[in-house]
Amino acid sequence: MQQVSIIVAKDQLPNLLGYAGSKRLFHLTEIEDNGIPEGAKRYEALELQAKSSTIRSRLTILTTALNVSEVTFENLDAPVNNIEALTRFLDEETGKLEHSVRELESAEGKLQTEKEQASELSRFLSGLENVGVSLDAIAGRGFLTSLVGEVGPETIPTLQKDLDRITQGNLIFAITNTSEETQTFLAIFPAAFQGEAKQVTTALGAKLGPPWTGLPSDPKRAKETIDLQLANLEKESKNLEETRARIAKENGPRIKALAILSEILEARTKALGGTSSTESTVLFQAWIPTTQIKSVAEDLSKATSGLASVFAEETNSRLHHSSEEPSSSRDPQPPTLVKTPGWTRPLQSIVDNFGIPSYSETNPTPFMILTFPLIYGLMFGDIGEGLLFLAFGFFLLYVKRRKIKVFEIGQIFVNGAELVIMLGIGATIFGFVFGDLFGFDPPIPGYHAIFSPTAGAFDKIPNTTNLILYMEFVLFFGVAHYLSGLGISAYNKVRNREYRHAFLGPISWIWFYSMFIYAAVLVVTSGFKFSVLLANPLVPVLVFVPLGLMGYGEGGLHVMEAFIGAGSNTLSYLRIWALNLADFAVKFAFASFGIGGIIAGNALVMILEGLIVFVQTLRLHWVEWFSKFYEGTGHAFAPYQEPMSWIVPN
Repeated sequence: MQQVSIIVAKDQLPNLLGYAGSKRLFHLTEIEDNGIPEGAKRYEALELQAKSSTIRSRLTILTTALNVSEVTFENLDAPVNNIEALTRFLDEETGKLEHSVRELESAEGKLQTEKEQASELSRFLSGLENVGVSLDAIAGRGFLTSLVGEVGPETIPTLQKDLDRITQGNLIFAITNTSEETQTFLAIFPAAFQGEAKQVTTALGAKLGPPWTGLPSDPKRAKETIDLQLANLEKESKNLEETRARIAKENGPRIKALAILSEILEARTKALGGTSSTESTVLFQAWIPTTQIKSVAEDLSKATSGLASVFAEETNSRLHHSSEEPSSSRDPQPPTLVKTPGWTRPLQSIVDNFGIPSYSETNPTPFMILTFPLIYGLMFGDIGEGLLFLAFGFFLLYVKRRKIKVFEIGQIFVNGAELVIMLGIGATIFGFVFGDLFGFDPPIPGYHAIFSPTAGAFDKIPNTTNLILYMEFVLFFGVAHYLSGLGISAYNKVRNREYRHAFLGPISWIWFYSMFIYAAVLVVTSGFKFSVLLANPLVPVLVFVPLGLMGYGEGGLHVMEAFIGAGSNTLSYLRIWALNLADFAVKFAFASFGIGGIIAGNALVMILEGLIVFVQTLRLHWVEWFSKFYEGTGHAFAPYQEPMSWIVPN
């Protein structure tokens, strides 16, 4: 990577940013205050950023309100070549759309309130009809009256209490609609109390609507009138729904286009936030892949009519995508441009979730292509389940390549389709090694398992020979994996010319760990007689000498980490052995229930234990392996990008 400065004429800003957005090679950085040239000042982009963010939020609300889904965008004649003009254009066009939507929502809200009030009154009249009481009888004289209105939620209890007191308990009070700021109420009471009730209601700040009047005194006829009104309101509601659908259909493409333009505006205003300017020019700083600088400079000049120049910043080292970090601590840390094949992206995502690789350390992904499915298969080897994993993985890959939309959790599996295939390969290969097909020996003529860890372990007279052999294999595999991490650590330090740290750190650690394992093997093979170490005093010496070197070079805490980790990290690999045993034991136990048990047992193993094995595989890499050589202290290469290639100048 190479850091560059880009000077461009202000009227060519959109062309530069459009080109940068299409190429996705510019990792823009903020210019520090001490890096602003004399006579220049920081570009005042905060107001533009605030406006662009507000406009995008407004368009998001419009999109949600009208349920604008997958529509083609309208090709607007927008002033994309002027950021201030584009801001005004988006603000005005969004305002026009908001006006029509606000009118629609106001009508819908009013209609909903009327429907709920009418429904409440209809229920009340049904009650009167059932008991045979007329409206005149309840009112004493004339007809009941009603008050409808809006008031703040905190005022509702007081309003209801006062109305109940005024009407001497002859009150029906209901909340018909609730929003964040107000509640709509309906109060029904004898008409004699109407004047005093209105005074109290308005005194409490309620906004009154028109009352229900002119209803017959017969409850049945009154209810018929209200039900007719409800039917009419329902028709109006359907008309408003059709109006909403029509507005969405007519304005959906425009909203989609405005939303895309708002993304462009937001991206450009953010890009300007880290720049400086004079009256006529703007200065950007960015990281660009070193191999692309010449072609970028030429193409950028063409895109801006020759009014932009690219200058390479002087650093103490040239940074390529696989070279070392700057040799001077004063040099800025370049973003990491990780280049891996597309099918390894799920594995790279696992690495990135731990930490982005920096240029001073080795990216673990190429090694994990082998070790991740290998460790998974050692714990989960089964021909049948592995083939099912493969089939599921290829199905996910099909969905991924066709870009078929799935539910949110399912999308996680779709994104990791290649990793599921890799795990299926690992499980299938070790299924053939272990001779395991859904918990049984594969019925393949002439085929024999290479090594079955659980052979004889579940017989009436258990034979644990293979289990012990597999335990030993797993431990030695763990030792090899552990040493590989230390070896990569030593390579990183040598590559960065940290020779002293390499020798007193990982190299001495490899020396100590190798001798520690050798000493442990001597003790175990002698029947745990520690006196065997005294028979060869050179062994303890070769164990403690590298510890002393590490203590001298790296400190006591490093020695303690190496000493404790030598045992605990190695034994941690026994989880491979334990989960392999658990896998077979679960299927063996369920097999005693017949074919149904076999199906249920394998389903349980694939769903539950398959996930557990994945987590443990991840742990062995993140905790036991990464801790030896990988910190993930880099930051990702995040190129400037815009949605819409059609605005990029030719």
